[in-house]
Amino acid sequence: MKEASIAITGASGFIGNHLLRELKAAGLPVFGITRSGSNETRAVGDLGDKPQWEKCLQGVDTVVHCAAVAHRPLTDDAKEIEYLYRVNVTAVQTLADACLKMGVRRLIFLSSVKVYGESTSERSPFKETDPLAPEDHYGLTKQQAEAIVDGYADQGLQVCSLRLPLVYGADAKANFLKLKKLALSGLPLPLASITNRRSLLSLQNLTVVLNELLAEQNWPYRYINVADPEPISVPDLVRLIAQTEGRKSRLFPMPVPLLYLAAKLASRQSIVERLAGDLEMDTSLIRQALPSAKLESTSSCLITEQTGKHKQTLTNLRRQTSHVESSRF
Repeated sequence: MKEASIAITGASGFIGNHLLRELKAAGLPVFGITRSGSNETRAVGDLGDKPQWEKCLQGVDTVVHCAAVAHRPLTDDAKEIEYLYRVNVTAVQTLADACLKMGVRRLIFLSSVKVYGESTSERSPFKETDPLAPEDHYGLTKQQAEAIVDGYADQGLQVCSLRLPLVYGADAKANFLKLKKLALSGLPLPLASITNRRSLLSLQNLTVVLNELLAEQNWPYRYINVADPEPISVPDLVRLIAQTEGRKSRLFPMPVPLLYLAAKLASRQSIVERLAGDLEMDTSLIRQALPSAKLESTSSCLITEQTGKHKQTLTNLRRQTSHVESSRF
């Protein structure tokens, strides 16, 4: 395989596969790292069992670490939890060690809004300077991995952790897929009274941010919130999803306290919190750090996803490629 300078871990996953495809289309020297090495990627093995990072990092300048255990329903099973920490924490440490040994210059780590907590209801949006207070094992693993990555900055590895909210796009799974199915079901939904604010991130906007970050010689910040320019309410999101699919949404009002009461009786409080609660990120820092990153609104991204056309064209990405290559390689 031809040597390349940008490695995308988790390249068979929802985010990693998209980034690999788009950065290749933009002309960047990029390859993927996966467990099995399928589709011309490099094989690292099981991240929970002594991953072979060093053999995957030959000739690499920058690693974008997307691989993680996510969207897996966690129980109290000790083995499940142990595996989560091995993949999301221990494998990050061994990756950073391998980066130093193999002369990798930069590491981008995809983290999560969950390092802050689960809600911004009755408080201001999460900022990078806020104290971290994860409330589940997934959030805890991301917090611990961030701390590990940050520690390598003093050893000569340039690092940046991108804190992401729910990411959506073609082939999205987990919570966004559930909401999409609900929006397209044609069922009457008691959501019209909800006026919440939730940050989301399109794959399209994440690609733009990553491309801009790769073009920078030095990263001034080690932690950056990345989200679509404005938050959106769940009812508006349901309407947009239906609209882009040529469907009509059927929302009717129900007092939000009644929704919470019904959820409590059914032991489904977490579901209603995701539908009615706030989870908003302050993105002023990314506008300061990457002022040339032109991010599209959630509505625009949903429309372009449906039509299969990218408003952030590959022409714009290729235009930046010459700057990346001249400044970095």
